[in-house]
Amino acid sequence: MNRVLYSLTFFAILFTGLANAQDAEDKVLLTGVVLSGDPLVPVPNTNIIIQNKNKGTASNENGFFSFYADVNDTLRFSAVGFKDGEYIVPDELNQNHYSIVQIMTNDTIWLQETIIFPWKDYETFGDELVKMNPPPSDEQLAQMNLDDAKLYEKSLNLYMDGSANFKYQTKLYADRMYFAGQVPPMQIFNPFAWADFIKSIKNGAYKKK
Repeated sequence: MNRVLYSLTFFAILFTGLANAQDAEDKVLLTGVVLSGDPLVPVPNTNIIIQNKNKGTASNENGFFSFYADVNDTLRFSAVGFKDGEYIVPDELNQNHYSIVQIMTNDTIWLQETIIFPWKDYETFGDELVKMNPPPSDEQLAQMNLDDAKLYEKSLNLYMDGSANFKYQTKLYADRMYFAGQVPPMQIFNPFAWADFIKSIKNGAYKKK
């Protein structure tokens, strides 16, 4: 009894292997690449599905793919931003390996315009519109930029550029050369220097900050 059981098991395994080998011989190894139409660049992560069968694959980051299919199978190619492509495996192949190049067409989708407002309803929008301060006009901006107080404030914080520094150093050098070989005048007796000093005191230049 055991011998008969072992014989049946052996033949079952043998026939199963032969059937699988026959199925493998009937299948076609498809390899290829998925490219976009214009320009010709690879389309990665393209879904490749065999219609009416729960089988398929996807292209890699370079657009290449490889899998087994049967003759007369209909392949469906789909990718985001492209129209679906279709390819039927021909039945007049002379070998069980076939290479294809699938060209995908760009699919432009025009979305309807959506405007987002920061107000939750029309009543809030109306209240904000009434309280809103209109932006200044170009003439008002020009007057603000030419205001004497603002120009003076900007001049205090304006540093000398290279040209101004060169003129300043040249003036200092010329002043030193003007009094070369003699005692320069003492600024303590200069009434204009005293006037500038008194003005600085009134402006608070020497107060502790």
